[in-house]
Order: sequence, then C-alpha cells, then structure tokens
Amino acid sequence: MPTRPEPAAGDGAQEHSRRRRTIAGWSLGLVGGAVLVGGVVIYGWMIDETHFDRPSARFDELAARVEAAPGVSEVSTERWVEAPTFAQPTSWLSATVDAAALPAVLDEVCAGDHPDPVTMSLRVRTAAGTTVSLHGEAAAAPRAADAVCPAFGFDAAPLVSALDEVVPGLEVQPAVWDAGRFAIVATADPAAPLSALLPLVAHADDLARAAGRDPGEPIEINAATLGLTVAAGERGRTQALLRELADERGVVAFWADDGSGRSDGAPQVQVTAPAAQHAAITRAIRASGLAFADYEISAAEG
Repeated sequence: MPTRPEPAAGDGAQEHSRRRRTIAGWSLGLVGGAVLVGGVVIYGWMIDETHFDRPSARFDELAARVEAAPGVSEVSTERWVEAPTFAQPTSWLSATVDAAALPAVLDEVCAGDHPDPVTMSLRVRTAAGTTVSLHGEAAAAPRAADAVCPAFGFDAAPLVSALDEVVPGLEVQPAVWDAGRFAIVATADPAAPLSALLPLVAHADDLARAAGRDPGEPIEINAATLGLTVAAGERGRTQALLRELADERGVVAFWADDGSGRSDGAPQVQVTAPAAQHAAITRAIRASGLAFADYEISAAEG
C-alpha cells in the first residue's frame, strides 16, 4: 500500500508562503472592491448632486423672521452640502411676497446674522396682478460696507413698481445674463400675446432707469411670442414696426436673433403670421432700417 511521502525540508515554509500570498491577494481584492464601490458611490453623488442637510439655527431664525413679516407667505428653506467635497453649505430661501412688503423683506435678509450666503427666489405679487420673479444672493454676515445686497444685478423694488405700470397682469422675470446684458423674461404659461409685450419695448429706457441700469445699454426681451435685443436708439422704431406687424399683418410671434443663439451663427428673423402676409412682412422688415433689417427672414404660417 503506497504511503504518503514525508515532506522534504523547506516544503512547510513554501506552503506557508503560498497561503500568505493567497490571503494577501484576497485582501487586495477586497480593498480594491471597496475602493471601486466607494468610487461608484462618490461618482453617483457627483452626477445627481445629492443634497446632504446641514441645518443652522441662525439660518432657521432668519427664515422665521422673514416668514413673520407682513405680506409674506409660502416660505421654503433648505441648507445643504453636496458630495464629493461637502464644503461650503448652500442656503436657499424662497417666498411669495406682496410688493409693498418687498423692501422690508430685503432689509431683513441683508441685515440678518446668517452664517453663509443666502440664495433667494422671491415671487413678488402686485396689486395690479403682476408677478415678478427675483433671483439673487445675499452675502454672509458680516459683509463689506459697500456690498450690494442682495445681488440681483438691478434695483429690485423700483423695477417691480415700473413693471407693474408697464405690463400690469403679466408674469415676468428680470435678469442679468452671464455677458452682463439686462433682460426682461416673460414667463407666463400660456404665452402672453405679442401685443401685450410691446410696452416692454416702448418703455425699455424707463425700465432700465428704474432698475438702476444704464438706459443706453441694449435690453433683451425674451418671451414665447417675442424675442429680440433692443438697442438704445431703436426703441421707438422697433415698437412701431412690431405694432404694425401685429395689428396690420397678423403677426402673432416675432424673434430676431443676431446669431449668438443659433448653432450655425447665422442671424435670423422668425415670424409667425398668415401666409398671405409673409411678403408684406418681409418688405416692412427690410424697410425698417433696424439692426435686424438685413437678417435672413423665416416665416411660418400661424
């Protein structure tokens, strides 16, 4: 009967070494798997920007003071950090505010002892039924003496009053685009008719002054039925052309793009109007002498 041979000298050491290498391989595999899983989790956080709450008693106190102010309702707040850095918290406050209460609310936020900047989204309602959406940031306290608070890019309260006079009953959002261009965006759904938006063109200088902006700067009007940038010297002529097109040619939508908003970079005017009016509309635009008079014209029936 065969017998199991005795291990030679050194075989036990070799077996022990092999087992150590196997265990080490398992350990590295487990560590690698953990790193991989952790990387997937962090990558997932980066993709969906998961919010992790970071409550603050001082921010909660600020929100409570805002909510207690007369004319304020529907206050919502959140304070969070995001993966993977978990760094500077973001504080966000939204509220619906009566126009008369807006200055007091802004003073409360700007004077408040909150620990970090506050991103604000305010829905301001006027007695005439106008709704103005404001979005900006109030710096953390303490702030520099010359700091603008909140940083909307314009004087909010006077502009709300001016918009209420110019376009009563509309829903609008003043904004400053990345390039520094002042814009008035009509956000109503369903879309406001073209004729209801023409006062924004006619009174562009008044709105710029109310906003504390230079009345000589270009102003962008952006809506579902009207989109163009109005140059300072062309406000009246632009409004006159658009009034003619709306009242006499049946134009229900007009957009003039200098090419910056198009993938091919080509400037274009787009109009929606009855087909029988397309030729007359083209002639009127060409004869206007306005900045967009020589743009390519695309007309759709409507």
